[in-house]
Amino acid sequence: MTRTGFFLRLAVSIVIDLADFTIGRALIPIPWEEGVGALILSLMWGPAGLLYVAELADMTEQIDAFIPLATLIGLYVGWREGHLFGKSGSRPPASAPIVKGKTS
Repeated sequence: MTRTGFFLRLAVSIVIDLADFTIGRALIPIPWEEGVGALILSLMWGPAGLLYVAELADMTEQIDAFIPLATLIGLYVGWREGHLFGKSGSRPPASAPIVKGKTS
């Protein structure tokens, strides 16, 4: 994932949290919103996105709306992969070391 791709995915996570805060609190508590959110987040962030299922613990939808869990998942993955602070998250392959002046 590129750094730009990370920030686009983070924006989608923020939108999911905003929807949970506004629409999720106004409607009758519907657990399918968390299921769809967990599916979207797991497709974007991998296994860490499944943590969004924890939103099902509050069936009233009044407390979990104040915890931006989707955004926190995105920030965690971005921190883990090094996208937040401009570091490259990828490492070079562990092949033969490159020696200056020597060609293969």
